[in-house]
Amino acid sequence: MRIKAILFPGQGSQYVGMGKDLCKDSAIARQTFEEAEDILKFPLKQLCMQGKLPELTSTENAQPAILTASVAAYRDLYERTNIRPHFMAGHSLGEFSALTCAGALSFEDALRLVRKRGMLMKDAAQSAPGLMSAIGKLEAAQVETVCREISRDGHTVMVSNYNTPSQNVISGHAAAVIEAEEKLSAMGAAVKRLNVSAPFHCSLMEPVAREFRKELEGVQFGSLACPVISNVTALPYSDPKEFVTLLTDQIVKPVRWTETMAYLRQQELSLAIDVGPGKVVRNLARNNNPAIQALTLDFWEDNLMVSSYMKIERRLPFISRCMGLAVATRNLCFDDEAYEEGVVKPYQKLQAMQLAAEGREETREEKQQALALLKQIFETKQVPAQEQAHKLHRLAIDTEENTLPELG
Repeated sequence: MRIKAILFPGQGSQYVGMGKDLCKDSAIARQTFEEAEDILKFPLKQLCMQGKLPELTSTENAQPAILTASVAAYRDLYERTNIRPHFMAGHSLGEFSALTCAGALSFEDALRLVRKRGMLMKDAAQSAPGLMSAIGKLEAAQVETVCREISRDGHTVMVSNYNTPSQNVISGHAAAVIEAEEKLSAMGAAVKRLNVSAPFHCSLMEPVAREFRKELEGVQFGSLACPVISNVTALPYSDPKEFVTLLTDQIVKPVRWTETMAYLRQQELSLAIDVGPGKVVRNLARNNNPAIQALTLDFWEDNLMVSSYMKIERRLPFISRCMGLAVATRNLCFDDEAYEEGVVKPYQKLQAMQLAAEGREETREEKQQALALLKQIFETKQVPAQEQAHKLHRLAIDTEENTLPELG
């Protein structure tokens, strides 16, 4: 089995129309956007698909928009393929998407956090305007030297993103960034001003970090279904107690993406899937290590290749597919006792059955029991009958199960 990582992009990946094609074909993606609108109380879907780019790019909008598009794409991928990634990593904002899809953050908490994060960043940028620029064709050490030479009180610039060995990003006060751009350009650098609304990952964001920590401390974090790599350490989270500190530090410290990709290479990663929007982290993965096959779900040819690889690689056991459908289905039950009895306990039974059947063929009786548990979860989550029928049809196709009349 190939070592797989799911990659999630950050700000700068947004574009008007993102998620549009996905929502045409995927019920779970449409539900994800609807869920986001219910939580945020503003027309996010319209902003993503038909809005104006300046409004979408404004950080308080871009952050929840990108997170929603990424989670929608991952949920669709999971529902289609039952993928089990070995690692997840997110570039800056994308770390919140990764933590959400890995189960450490609820979608609701993640949306509220990144919306607040964006609003705090916008306020900070208005009081201390700054810029960000991508610097290519120079090594990080050269860029760091120029930043140190230029920086002084009230005139700060620093490396904010280590993206590849020869492509980094600087961030800071507008005048300092412009001065650095000129010096670096004279040294032969390729300079590109970034389409972002605040100078992220630098000391100008310290007021944001202080306020954002308070928000993080009020969130209940769960356990991770797979390792997620921190931008701050370039290593997987090792302790749930790290979430608050590392997500706070991420605001003022650089994104260590080059080291993140080096870590994944050490783990013998062979397939990196950028869930999108866009293809930014796919390209960064390719530039860091051409030996890694990097694909994006937001480009149809790549998406077909992902589906093809997963179809070849996977053998979808019936019980595992039931578990995947149970998790990927939106919940409309807000009675805690009913949810415990009708969702949590049946899912725990499915987990136990999966372990018991590991390494052998599932029996017909086990499949019938798993199907009954899945239907119980659907009913408790108040899944509409038509959607239930569609999901059961997908279950039959994905598992090539044709012996159960209940799936007919």
